[in-house]
Amino acid sequence: MVARLRELGAPVEVKQISPGDYVVGEVAVERKTVSDFFSSLINRRMFDQVRRLKESYPVPLILVEGDLAQISDYKNPRAFWGAFLLFTMKEHVPLIFTPDEEQTCQALITLHKQMGAKASEYGLRHKPKMLDLEARQRFLVQGLPSVGETLSKNLLERFGSVRAVFSADEHALASVPKIGEKKAAEIVRVVTANWEGRQKRLEE
Repeated sequence: MVARLRELGAPVEVKQISPGDYVVGEVAVERKTVSDFFSSLINRRMFDQVRRLKESYPVPLILVEGDLAQISDYKNPRAFWGAFLLFTMKEHVPLIFTPDEEQTCQALITLHKQMGAKASEYGLRHKPKMLDLEARQRFLVQGLPSVGETLSKNLLERFGSVRAVFSADEHALASVPKIGEKKAAEIVRVVTANWEGRQKRLEE
């Protein structure tokens, strides 16, 4: 897979990551074969993996590889489609299907090209279960637009605390190395914008 992706022109970096199998910009891809996907539904492992993907990355994606005709071999194929509907409609995690490794490579390289500048703009952002104080501070700051490992350190060194980073104005942010006016404006916009999401209604 790695050799083929490089052959197709993707700048692949091999790292130990968890959760997920591939990270393309802000997108984390969990790759499953059809049989592995089905078995992970039976033992409920898939639902935990989806939860961790959503907690750890901005955009989670599940890629199921193999012949979907295999579904007919299982005693309860509706479990497969039930999970598909659950992930896509309730969890809002997209699933894509590829027939083999070659098409998986083609899908990943297409994703890389579509991400464009974001493929290099966003770094790998994984939240381990246990974080020390410094790591927690960096993780919070890395939630800002276009802020990765290096920029989060620059911001924290410049302002001294997470609160100070979030309270900084455009001019102060733009003075930080590698931030600039455009990123500073976007950071301020995100930090100061009113929350427009709809509150979830509790059902009896």
